[in-house]
Amino acid sequence: MLIKKISIFLTLFLLFFYSPTFAMETTGTFKIINDKNKIIVSKEVPFQEGETLYEVTKREFEIEESKGNIISINGVYSIPKKNIHWAAFVNGDFVELGSDEVTLYANDNVIWALKNWDNEEILK
Repeated sequence: MLIKKISIFLTLFLLFFYSPTFAMETTGTFKIINDKNKIIVSKEVPFQEGETLYEVTKREFEIEESKGNIISINGVYSIPKKNIHWAAFVNGDFVELGSDEVTLYANDNVIWALKNWDNEEILK
């Protein structure tokens, strides 16, 4: 009987405290900036710690994609003829990976901004 109680306790303990699927709900700040450097959206966004930048952006904003690239966020489009495209920054650092490869953590500050890729403006 004691062994049965211990095994039940250990099973429940491991299930609730050491489950790899146990993710913490948290928030981060997201800003969307247009090509005139004007903030058009700034809000706290809820997500599960460990979700990707792409997953959270797609869920929280209206995006359009073409060939794997985000071309519009909330109706604001990139301007390919001027080489102005969406760029992501997390905690001030330019995201050089795909947005589906960037993991978000509690209190991350995310900026999606339209930047001119010709003038190295992308790094600012």
